[in-house]
Amino acid sequence: MKLRLFSLLALAVPSVTLLPPREALACGGCFAPTTETTVVNAHRMVLSLSPVQSVLWDQIQYAGDPSEFAWVLPVKPGATIEVGSDAWFETLDAATSVRITPPNSMCASSGGGCGALGSSDSAGFSDGAFGGEQVTVLHRGTVGPYDTVTLATDTPGALNKWLEANGFGVDASTQPVIDAYVEERFDFIALKLQPGKDVKEMKPVRVVMPGASPTLPLRMVAAGTGANVAITLFTISEARLAPEGFAAAAVPHDLLAWDFASQDSNYGELREKALAAADGGRAFLTPYAQQGSLFSPVSSSAAPFGVQYTTSGSTTPVDTIAAAFAQQGLANGEAQDTACAVRFAEIAMEGRVVANPCPAGVRLDDPSCGEVAAGQIDARELACRPLDPLDPPLDDLAVAMVGLHPKDVWLTRLEANLPRAALDTDLELIPAKQERVDNWMRARVSVHAEVLCGAALPLVDGDRASRTRGQGTLVGMTLGALALAAAIARRGARRFASRPA
Repeated sequence: MKLRLFSLLALAVPSVTLLPPREALACGGCFAPTTETTVVNAHRMVLSLSPVQSVLWDQIQYAGDPSEFAWVLPVKPGATIEVGSDAWFETLDAATSVRITPPNSMCASSGGGCGALGSSDSAGFSDGAFGGEQVTVLHRGTVGPYDTVTLATDTPGALNKWLEANGFGVDASTQPVIDAYVEERFDFIALKLQPGKDVKEMKPVRVVMPGASPTLPLRMVAAGTGANVAITLFTISEARLAPEGFAAAAVPHDLLAWDFASQDSNYGELREKALAAADGGRAFLTPYAQQGSLFSPVSSSAAPFGVQYTTSGSTTPVDTIAAAFAQQGLANGEAQDTACAVRFAEIAMEGRVVANPCPAGVRLDDPSCGEVAAGQIDARELACRPLDPLDPPLDDLAVAMVGLHPKDVWLTRLEANLPRAALDTDLELIPAKQERVDNWMRARVSVHAEVLCGAALPLVDGDRASRTRGQGTLVGMTLGALALAAAIARRGARRFASRPA
C-alpha cells in the first residue's frame, strides 16, 4: 500500500459564529424615544491604557429600526470625544478572530490520488499551505453624524433633562445607576445619533481621558440591553489584561471537531456553551493575546511560517496588523495611501515611548501642536494621511500608542455574552498571566473523513482511529462535550472563589 500525505491546509475558516453578523457594538448606555423599542444586543470596544492616558473606542449594535437614539457614557472630568475610524475595528476584529484548521490527513491507496484535493508529497508546503494562509479583513458600513453634549456632575439632573428634552425616556431601573455615577463625580458625554434607514451600526467614537483608568462603566451598559449582551473588548497595553471578578471561560480544545463534508468546525457551539457554563454566564473568554503583534509578524502552530493579512480592497498580503490597518484605511477611503506603514515597521522593536505633542482634544495635524521631547517617538509619525485634506488623519493606532513603548505592547481580545444581571458592577481590568494565546487552532476530531478518499481508508492525524468519526455530527459531539465544559467551568469558579482578596 502506498501512503500519500494530504495537508488539508486551505485558507483557515474564520469562526463566523463568534457573534452573529455584527450589527453594531459600546460601553455607554443607549436610550431610545419612548415611542420606539430598540434593544442593544452587542458592544464592541477597544481600550488603550498607558500612564499618560486611557482611550476607549466604542461601537454599539442594536436590534430594531429606530429613527434615533442617544448614547451616554460616564467619563472622568477632562475627557474629550473624537470620531474613530471603521478601519480600526475592522482590522482588530479580523486579525484576532479564531481560525480553525482541519486535522492533517492521509489516505491509504494502491495508486493514484485520493480525490480532488490538493496534496503535498514532501515536507515543503505550497503557496496555499502554512506560509500562504491569509486573514481577510471584511468591510463594514458607517452612519452619522452625531450631536454631542458634555454634562457636568455639578448640575443635578442634567442628564435626565437633556434626555427628556430630546425625546428620550429614562427607565426606572436605570435611574439609580445614573444617580450613582453622579454621586461618584462622573461627567457624562451624550451623543444623539440619527442612523439611516436599515443601518445597524454607529460610526465608532473614541473618548480620551487623562491618566490610567482600567475601568469600563458596565453599569451604564445595562441601559437599553436585553436579557444578554455580547461584548468584544480589545485591550492595548504593556501587559496582558483580564477582567477582575469574572470567571475565565475556556473552550475544550480536545473536543474541537472538523466536518470534512461541510468544511466547518464546532468551535462556535463549544464557545457558546463554555461562556454559558462558566459562573452562570458571568465570564470572559480570551481567544487572542500576543505581545508585539501590532507591529511585528507573528507565527502560529497552525501557521509556523507567519500569518499574513489581506483586506477586502487589496490582493496584496501584509504581515503585520498595523500594515493591515493602513491598507484597510485606504480601502475604506479613510486614508490617502499606505505610506504610514513604512514607519510602523520601523518602530516594531522601539524601546522609546510614543508622545503626543498636541493639546487635549486637538487633531494630530493641527498647526498648534508642538514638539516631543528628545528620545520620544512623535505620535504624528504614526498617523496616515486622509484622502480629503479636510478630514482628520487616520490616527487611531497613533492615539492608542501614546504613552506606550512599541516593543512591549500586548494586544488582547476578550469576549463575553453577559446576562443583564452581570452588569451590576463596572469592569476592572488587572494584569493576567503573561502568556500568549494563539487564535489559530487545529481541530482534534474528524467528522466525515471518508469524503477525503472515497473508498480508500482515511487516516487522520497519524491514523488515530479513535479520534476519527465517520458518520457523527458536530452538534452531537458538542452535546457530548457539555458535561466536560461544565465541570471545567465549575472547577474554574471554585479556584476563583478561593483566591485571596
